[in-house]
Amino acid sequence: MGIKTFILILFLTLGIGVSGQTFDSLFTTSTIVETESSDESDTIDGLRNLKITSEDQIIRVWALALPFNMVLDNSAQDTASHEFRESPPRKWIIKNKMATKFYSGFRSAVDSMNKLGQNIQLLLVDHNEKNNSYRIQDDPFNSIYEYSATDFMDICNRLSVEKIIGPFRSEASEILAKESIGIPVINPVSRAVNVKDNPMLIAAAPSRKSESCALGKRAAMDRQNNDSSITVLLLTQSSIRMKLDSSFLESYTSTGRGAIEVVALKLSDQIDFNELVSRGPKDMLIRYVLLDNSVLTAAKLLSAFRIRDPELTEFWSMGSVLKSNSLDSYLLLRQPIVWAQTERADYIKLNQIYNSIQRVSRLSPGRWEWLGYDMAWYASYMKGNIPMAYAGPRRLYVWSHLKGHGYINESALLFRFDHTGVRPLDRLEPFNRPQEIDSLIIN
Repeated sequence: MGIKTFILILFLTLGIGVSGQTFDSLFTTSTIVETESSDESDTIDGLRNLKITSEDQIIRVWALALPFNMVLDNSAQDTASHEFRESPPRKWIIKNKMATKFYSGFRSAVDSMNKLGQNIQLLLVDHNEKNNSYRIQDDPFNSIYEYSATDFMDICNRLSVEKIIGPFRSEASEILAKESIGIPVINPVSRAVNVKDNPMLIAAAPSRKSESCALGKRAAMDRQNNDSSITVLLLTQSSIRMKLDSSFLESYTSTGRGAIEVVALKLSDQIDFNELVSRGPKDMLIRYVLLDNSVLTAAKLLSAFRIRDPELTEFWSMGSVLKSNSLDSYLLLRQPIVWAQTERADYIKLNQIYNSIQRVSRLSPGRWEWLGYDMAWYASYMKGNIPMAYAGPRRLYVWSHLKGHGYINESALLFRFDHTGVRPLDRLEPFNRPQEIDSLIIN
């Protein structure tokens, strides 16, 4: 049957009192999401009969600015007369699948929250990444109007928007947050957001340094438990450029251990990994830490480990490396492995949530749907402008913040594999979809 196409309802629902005046409106546009190898479509039609909110019910308006990449669909043209039908409905084709998948997960979570008694309404915005502009449907004829970051923020202020989720691009969210005087701007996906001198900016995706910090702190703890063990930090051009080695050492020394305990070795393109591994004492445990996503480097290192006792050799890395199918399974699992990753591993057991997302997306939810779902629950939990620690279904949120700057998520989860199997090294509470709006705070 192929992948089904589905129709995404773009909507703008505003029931907000501004200067004593109440505005209630609902503008709908049937928008087609193009997918490969499909001629069918399903309609999501749950917003046409939206109820007007009572005056005593608190409305939470969120602006969701995603790079939908909308283009006008001209298929409404009459092929017989080559003229448009009288008063044809405008349809907009959405090209960016990542944005629509993120929205599907986000919408599923918002629906669940509203059933629990919240009144969340979305201002759905198409972020034009090329021009860094914001496109909003603003009349019943399905017209789309384009605004600069300054004008878009002014609209959000006038409509009493609680928070803005998006855009995806780091630079775009930095520019938008600079325009804000009270509305937090949450970047949901970029791991390279600069929050310096930008107090209204929140980088929700764990930073690129989060894994190296977690590994550094854990290496110090393991050295404390085995004082004769050795930590070898393997430096690549990539890890040095991203300052991952610095963050590892800063985290290591923050526990009270000395940086002199860590042996740092710079890797060149011509390095002999067998010679490198043979340098270490054969009767002492050595943990080799690779802070690089290079699968080729990891494969060469694992191959060289064959000359060492696997009980006295540990491979420490980032989870993104271990996901590769290019690594030899035997060499990978020959010795203990410790790795850090930014997303939970137990979310796949949440069958009820999986089915909830699938009902909205009409497809089996993947990474982007789950991230959207997770981001919506965090946005609901974050009532004010200051983010707090939170355990979502896909991510953890643990914040780093300096006065006058924005907030960075520094969370990472550690796992270990050895002869006993895989086990998490962090205590993590399971995520259960709340039956009422309660707090899920990391202690």
